[in-house]
Amino acid sequence: MPEFDLVLVTLVAGSFVAAVFNAAFSAGGALIILALTSTVLPVTAVVPIHSTLLIGSTSARVLLFRQYIEWRLVLPFLAGSAVGALLGARLYFELPEKLIATSIAVLMLIAIWLPQVSWRPKLRQPWLIVGFGHALLSTLFAYGAILQTVILHTSLSRRQIVGTVGGCLTGMAVFKISGYVFNGFDYRPYVYVIAASVVVSFFGTWLGRKFVDRVSERVFRIAFRLLVTVTAIRLIAVNLFLNS
Repeated sequence: MPEFDLVLVTLVAGSFVAAVFNAAFSAGGALIILALTSTVLPVTAVVPIHSTLLIGSTSARVLLFRQYIEWRLVLPFLAGSAVGALLGARLYFELPEKLIATSIAVLMLIAIWLPQVSWRPKLRQPWLIVGFGHALLSTLFAYGAILQTVILHTSLSRRQIVGTVGGCLTGMAVFKISGYVFNGFDYRPYVYVIAASVVVSFFGTWLGRKFVDRVSERVFRIAFRLLVTVTAIRLIAVNLFLNS
C-alpha cells in the first residue's frame, strides 16, 4: 500500500474515532488526532493539519447539539481566539521543529496525567481571555486544553458542554486555518485526507451522540492514557534522540 494511502486510512479512521469520543465525552478527540498525526505526518504538518481533521467533528456537534449551545460563552471566546490564532500562526512558522515536537509531547503528557485542578475563573467575564490563551496554545502546539478545563467547572449540563465546546472550537479552527494559509502553509497535498475526514466525522458525531448519556468512561480513560503516553514518548525519542 502506498505511503499516502496509509496516511489517508490512518487519519480518516482516527477522525471517525475522535468524532465519536468528542460527541460522547466532549473531550479526547483532539488528543487522538494529535497522537495519529504526530505518528504519520512530518512535524511541520502536524499542527496545521490537526485543525482541519477536527473541524468536521466540531461543526457536526454544533449541528446536532445546536439547541444546547451557550452563545454568551461562545461569542467572547471567539473574539479572543481570533487574536490568539492569528498571533500563534505567525509565531508557529518561526519555531524550530524539535521545539514544536517536544512542546506537543509535553502538553500531551501534562493534559493526560495532571490531576484535575478544582479551579473556577474569578473574572466576571473570563471567556475572552480563555479564548485568547486556548487559541494561542492550540495554534502553536495543536492542543490548548484551557477551554475544557474551565468549562467543566461551570454549571452547564453535559449536553450544553458538548455543544458549547463544539461552537467554540469550530470558530477557532477557522481562524487557525486562515492564519496558517496566510503564513504560507499549503493544504493542497492533504485535500483528500481532509475531505474524507470531515465526512466521516459527521457519522462519528452522530454515533457518539447516541452514547452521550450512558457510555462508561473507565475503560476509555485507561486506554486513552496509554495511547497518548506512548505517542508522546515516541515523539520525544524520534525528534530529540534518533534525529540528533
